[in-house]
Amino acid sequence: MHSSLNPTLRRAFRTSALLLALACSAAGCKHAESAGSESTGSESVGAETTTAAAPAAAPAAAPAPAPKKPAGLPKGVDAKDLDEAEKKVLGEILTEQFDPCGKTRSFADALEAGDCPIAPKLAAKAVEALQAGLGKRAVIETLLKEIERLNTVVAIDAGTSPSKGPADSKVVVFEFSDFECPFCRRATEPVAKLQKHYGFRLVYKNYPLKLSHPNAEGAAKAAWAAHQQGKFWELHDLMFANNTKLDWTSVKGYAAKAGMDVAKFEKDFASPAASVSVEADIKAGEAAGVDGTPTFFVNGRKAESMLQIEELVRDAMAEAKLPLPPAMSPAELGEA
Repeated sequence: MHSSLNPTLRRAFRTSALLLALACSAAGCKHAESAGSESTGSESVGAETTTAAAPAAAPAAAPAPAPKKPAGLPKGVDAKDLDEAEKKVLGEILTEQFDPCGKTRSFADALEAGDCPIAPKLAAKAVEALQAGLGKRAVIETLLKEIERLNTVVAIDAGTSPSKGPADSKVVVFEFSDFECPFCRRATEPVAKLQKHYGFRLVYKNYPLKLSHPNAEGAAKAAWAAHQQGKFWELHDLMFANNTKLDWTSVKGYAAKAGMDVAKFEKDFASPAASVSVEADIKAGEAAGVDGTPTFFVNGRKAESMLQIEELVRDAMAEAKLPLPPAMSPAELGEA
C-alpha cells in the first residue's frame, strides 16, 4: 500500500496515540478471524483516567495558583450544543494538538490560518464526538483515525474489473464487496444513487470473506463469468437481491434470468481464470488495507459509509473544478 501521510504529521500525533485505548469499529462484514461475527457497528468507550503525582505542600501563606484558562475557540468552529465543560475540552484539544496538515503549528493555528482544508472537517468531527459523550482521549483517538483516513492515499489498479460511469472520469470509486454480506447488500441502492447523482466511475472488486460466507467465493467467480458476457451488473443486482440464496443452482437460475448463455457461463465459472481474477482482487484489497466489506476508496482515499463516500467525491470534484450538484440527504443515502 502506498501511503502519502505526512511524516511530520505522524511524528506529531505519535505521543497522543500512545495514550489512547479506545477501540472504534465500523459497521460491515469483517474477516472471521478478526471479528468473529458480524456487527451493526459499535464504539466502546473506556473511562477516562489520569493519574498525577501528589504536589508538594505549598507554604501556608502562599495562595494556590489560579488554573490556566484554555484559549477561546478558533474562528470557524461551531460548538453547537456543547456545554461549557465540553467547550473547554474542545479548546484544549485544538490548542494542544498539532496542525493536521503537517506544519509546525497547533491545530487551532491551522484553523485560524484557514489554509489546511481538512482542519475544519476534523474540528467538526471533534464536536460530534464530544456531543456523543466521548472523553478527551477518545476524541483524540477519533481524530487520529480520521486524519489517517483523509491523508492516506492508496493506488488501486482497475485493470479489467467491471465498472460503470465514464472511463476517463476524474473521480473513481472502488468498491470491495462480498455478495453474501448483508451490509454489502444494504449498500447497493445508496451506492447506485450516488453514482447516478455524481456521475463518477464505479469499479467493483470482489472481496469474498471465505471463512464466514461459504457461498461468497462461488458468487464472486460467477460474477466474473457474467462479466465475460457483459452481464456483470445484471447478475450483480440479482445476486444481491437474493443474497441469502447463493447456492450454485440458484446462481445458474439468475444467470439464465439475466439473459446469459448458461453453457458458456458454466464453462467460464469453472475456468482457472475465474479463481485467478478473484484472488487478484482479494490481494489488491489486502494491499489497500481492506479489513471488511463493504469498503470504498475515492481516488485512493478510504471511505466506510455513504456520507464519507459523498464527502470525498465532492472534495475530488471541487479539486478538479467540476460542477457540483446539490448534496444528497442522509435519508437518501440510507443514513438518516
